[in-house]
Amino acid sequence: CSSDLGVFPKDLFRHVVVGGAEVGPAMLASGINKIFFTGSIGVGKKLMAEASKTLTPLSLELGGKDPMIVMKDASLERSVNAACWAGYQNAGQSCGGVERIYVHESIYDAFVAELCAKTRALRHGPPDDSFLVDMGSLTTKGQLDTVKRQVDSAVADGAVIAAQSRPVGDCSKGFFYPATVLLNVNHKMAIMSEENFGPILPVMKFSTIDEAVQLANDCTMALTASIFTGDVGTATKLASRIEAGVVSINDHLCSHGFCETPWGGWKESGMGRTHGYLGLKEMCNVRCVSYERLPQSWIPRNMWWYPFSKESYEGILTGVAFSAPASIGQFLKSAVAILTFATSRMFKAWKVKKD
Repeated sequence: CSSDLGVFPKDLFRHVVVGGAEVGPAMLASGINKIFFTGSIGVGKKLMAEASKTLTPLSLELGGKDPMIVMKDASLERSVNAACWAGYQNAGQSCGGVERIYVHESIYDAFVAELCAKTRALRHGPPDDSFLVDMGSLTTKGQLDTVKRQVDSAVADGAVIAAQSRPVGDCSKGFFYPATVLLNVNHKMAIMSEENFGPILPVMKFSTIDEAVQLANDCTMALTASIFTGDVGTATKLASRIEAGVVSINDHLCSHGFCETPWGGWKESGMGRTHGYLGLKEMCNVRCVSYERLPQSWIPRNMWWYPFSKESYEGILTGVAFSAPASIGQFLKSAVAILTFATSRMFKAWKVKKD
């Protein structure tokens, strides 16, 4: 390219691999301007506490416990396929993936039957060149332990494992957990309130829209959500009632890939936004520059400047009446008065006796 237009300065971006426990304090100690952090709620809170010592601003994208609402007029084929994709891709290790499903009671049985059938058809295991695997391993043993703990606890409290994916290849090496459909769950269970970050889809039924909204919002996290329905107008109104930074209609786990759409949540899902116009604004400090349009030699002082007097007090009150008149008559009267006052004060020098 013969022009430097659009070329980033050398070393503007650096990729450094550091342990999570060390990188935050190290950045703060270096005097960095701002930190964008993606990670767990616990680490996010610790980082925020540490950043408060230097008032370093943060943008935090933390956990998600994202609900999927399936209305009675939703396409079963699309909604079930979306649930499988958004709940199982990357072995469920996506903060914006589906972690809770609420299905209208009139189609609950049909939805569950289809979801179970497609979950059983999925294959988990180590990848190879044969493309016979749909889902891989969890990243760490700690995450596997979390998934097992939540599922085992739910089952002990009455939940039912309705379907699981089938293993392919040698799953003894790695942290594999099958894609799993859980039924007979409730909000007293950790599986419905804590982030799972695994390939688990717990499903509940609802009878009214208000109940669906209440269930979806009954969570400390508010990252993303989705609504599946044949009535986009109703979905749009419903989306305004859902507590989430992103609400997708007839889709899930997609908007984070659109560079023009903001990404982030609230509650314990964090603060600030990345991507899009708002994401760019997050990286900026706001500066307001104001200036007087008239030449400074024309107006030695503003009308509210020193010295104070009864005349200046009444003149400022007239200015208030001019700015927010109670009637047309008050507007006209105050307009004449403020013009007279401003002319006599703003365009005359403040003369004082000098010793």
